Amino acid sequence: MKKIIQLLFLSVIIGLVACNKDEIHNTDEQVGISRVTHFPVFQVSGDEFMSVVKGSTFTDPGVKAFEGGTEIPVKVSGSVNTNQTGLYVITYSATNKDNFSATTTRTVVVIAAHENAGVDLSGKYDYVGSSTYTATVTKVAEGTYTTDNSWSGLTIIPIVFVSLDGLAISIPSQATAFGTAFGTGTYTPATKRLVYTISIPSQGISNSNRTWQRQ
Repeated sequence: MKKIIQLLFLSVIIGLVACNKDEIHNTDEQVGISRVTHFPVFQVSGDEFMSVVKGSTFTDPGVKAFEGGTEIPVKVSGSVNTNQTGLYVITYSATNKDNFSATTTRTVVVIAAHENAGVDLSGKYDYVGSSTYTATVTKVAEGTYTTDNSWSGLTIIPIVFVSLDGLAISIPSQATAFGTAFGTGTYTPATKRLVYTISIPSQGISNSNRTWQRQ
């Protein structure tokens, strides 16, 4: 009799557990017993890279942030001085109700003048040196380019540079993984060679030439 009662008691416990499990309903706000947090998602108007001619007006196209479909405040830091050529980074940040934050950025380059018509240095470039690497140069705004590597195949340093005439290159001061980099450069159409002259003071690098051959 005692054994039968114990089995009956065990059956009741199992039944209760099964019932509780069946009562858990997953929703957009909860999975099992865990509450869902929605990380901030950004809706960016305009382009990630923009250029503006010195002396003109820069208008930020704006960024919105959403938490699970609900718009939340965006904090903006950084500014653009259109009276001074250079590279400026604007940072947009947002924090959800659970205190999880996220950021996105926009890079604005103030160029000295409008570029010459038809100038485009975009393309694939092979590193000329002791290591082999192919870099991609992309035109991202008027007179403004990115390269996924300006250094070599052994050390990868992406940068933003400016060329208004397709010959002279300016590398505005900018943050890299190796410290602040800046410099100049040239592109020679006859040889299709692009030479960056880069300085990274924190690495003891001053006016180091890196040569790339356009494919």
